Amino acid sequence: MTTTVTAPCPHRRVTGAPCPGRVLFTGYCGTCGRHEEAQPLPPLAPHPAGNGPAGFLELPLQRPSSPADRKKDPGLPAVMRCSSQKCGIRFFPPYVSGPVPPKGHCPRCNTPYFYEPDEFDENTPPLDGQYRFQFVIARGGQGWVYLAHDLHLDETVAIKGLLNRYEENGPAQADKERRNLTAIRHQRIVRIRNFIRRFDPADPAKLTGAYIVMDDVGDRTLEAMIDATRRGEFVLDVEHVITYGVRILDALQHLHDMGSAYLDMKPSNVVHHERDIKVIDLGALRDLGVPQKEITRTDRYTSPEIDTTLVPTAAHDIHTVGVTLRELAEWAVGDDVPGLGTASFAAIVRRATDPDPDARFATAKEMEDQLLGALREIRALRGKRDQPRPSPCFTPATRLLGARLGSVPPPEHWTARPLHERARVAQAPPLDLGTPTPVEIARGLPVPIPHEDDPQKEWFSTTLYDPARYRAEQPDPADPSGEIHLHNVRVRVAEATPAALADAREQLDLAAGIPGRRAGLRWRLEWHRGLVELAAGQVGRALDHFAEVHRALPGEYATKLALAHCAELLGPHAPTSPPTPAEPAAPLAYRHYQAVHLRNPSHGGSALGLARLALAEGDRRGALEVLGRVPPSSRDWPVVQIAVWRITAGRLAGDREGLPTPERSAEVLAEIEHTAPDALPRLSDDDVLRLRTELLEWRLDTLRAWNDASDGPWWKRMSAEERTVREQLEGNYRMLAQQRPDRAEFEHLIDLSHTVRPGSRF
Repeated sequence: MTTTVTAPCPHRRVTGAPCPGRVLFTGYCGTCGRHEEAQPLPPLAPHPAGNGPAGFLELPLQRPSSPADRKKDPGLPAVMRCSSQKCGIRFFPPYVSGPVPPKGHCPRCNTPYFYEPDEFDENTPPLDGQYRFQFVIARGGQGWVYLAHDLHLDETVAIKGLLNRYEENGPAQADKERRNLTAIRHQRIVRIRNFIRRFDPADPAKLTGAYIVMDDVGDRTLEAMIDATRRGEFVLDVEHVITYGVRILDALQHLHDMGSAYLDMKPSNVVHHERDIKVIDLGALRDLGVPQKEITRTDRYTSPEIDTTLVPTAAHDIHTVGVTLRELAEWAVGDDVPGLGTASFAAIVRRATDPDPDARFATAKEMEDQLLGALREIRALRGKRDQPRPSPCFTPATRLLGARLGSVPPPEHWTARPLHERARVAQAPPLDLGTPTPVEIARGLPVPIPHEDDPQKEWFSTTLYDPARYRAEQPDPADPSGEIHLHNVRVRVAEATPAALADAREQLDLAAGIPGRRAGLRWRLEWHRGLVELAAGQVGRALDHFAEVHRALPGEYATKLALAHCAELLGPHAPTSPPTPAEPAAPLAYRHYQAVHLRNPSHGGSALGLARLALAEGDRRGALEVLGRVPPSSRDWPVVQIAVWRITAGRLAGDREGLPTPERSAEVLAEIEHTAPDALPRLSDDDVLRLRTELLEWRLDTLRAWNDASDGPWWKRMSAEERTVREQLEGNYRMLAQQRPDRAEFEHLIDLSHTVRPGSRF
């Protein structure tokens, strides 16, 4: 079949999007690598929950290829140099011209070099009498990797030998790698089995070679997984990519805790081994913070500062992980995730690869925590359910924001109401959505966990009184605590007076000026600046500060909650979340409340927020659906249940469309009557009385609105059911009056009872 280089590829990518590549003269696409007549890929799942793994942090089983399939020519190194440390020239012009032969002598000092793997056949004796070489399977940055058979254990092993047989420092470097591997004991780092030295037969004291014997973890490197995905042989999902990242970072944090930097993270140095990963090729390992003459790295993944500093850092390793995940994500299914979807994951990658090393994650563990948060969010938005996990950055909020929607009205709801004539149709006040004020939000948002390096970190967990109510002094002015300053900011924000907010800004300036701890306080400072602006009523400025925190901590729900509250207050002036392939653009408040609520349905604040947004649009059913997802086991369920009753029976507007049917309002009242006393322990008898009174008022409005009779005076149009409701309301008003010690309030409630009394006129 004749093909041209201009024919478009007929296949699609695993994401569902069409392949942008073109078919080459060979019949294969230059982008996806598939033949134009290959079997099409299976369709994606009709629902997002069908894509990706079923379990949290789950990877599919991957076994190594057969030994015959792993035999390949890895090719020569891209860079070859003199074996002598004293000379050390690279074989580039002007020292050489044309192709560099794999073996020969240095053109400057005549030292021999040999960049070819060892030769062996069936007659070659086993290494150390135990390992029989089979063939070369890879070329690492520091050596050749061979597949071999362990004759003692009857197992396949991998053996790493020197890249350049005559490398002067090669045996010493291999010995250092051996010491590194021997000290490392981690389930996600390849395990060393043995170390074998080779000596010069003419000089038994002279070390000429070294071999590291390791577990054979297979050939399913992440680079191979990309190739398999590109060809349609494997469906890489964004959940797989994040799981890879979490487990890589777990291994790197172990190395960092040991004082070592990995330096050369890339897809080819991580193997998908069975249902986990293994980090391989630790030849580039160096001590953290120790300047080097040269660092082994791969240009596409390396950080921008390493060429200048030549200092191994955790920030460099984090950058390489970010680039690795970005490369993997280019081939992963993720466009099906609704809402914020993969935006949190993309923000984590952006921070990890920030050109400024100080702007990246401070530790591999910090990045791992954010990836876990993004993974939970993606799975929740796909409709999967996982066990909620405490935040590593914020303590749980002690106040339920928006609780007024699920609260019983206070007595002032009636005592401040103007009276009306019995003959006039008087409507009860509409349902108060209970939108929190800026000050309430500033007081009720989660509190950052004190930074682990702060000198007064323990004070917050050992103090015997409630610290949120008291301003604290610096115990040691010579070693000031940034967390003490931030604590004082929260205390002053709670007061919310102009003088208190001025003092809060001074405390922020003092915290920002502490030398040496700026990085640990960076996002915490932005968070508290947002609280101050909220308390001052500057909601737009607060949103900008919280957006900075969100960029630093994309996997945290607390930042999304703060953004949602600010956007709700700003209303039409708030920015809009950008569209995604799965969903069009949506209000910022909705997107962020949704991300928090689906990730943790027990979080009542986000559910109430979504309900308020629905009610503002007149969508009673949508509000009840979202509140119905809050489980009874939630600590916020009593408030949510009251909100459900009030929304079901309440007035949303001043016309008929704003009222429920008479049947629904009757069902709510009956449900309250039959609710077990211990189902809502927060309600006293007085609370139940006020709640029933409010619901009866709305029921009276409902009966009036749905009464089809229109002729005759009002007392003749009154149905028997309306008369019963009026009698109940009259009695409730009188009971409320008995509870008021103030004479004027007592008389006002008695007069209110007269306005609903179902009397008759003749």
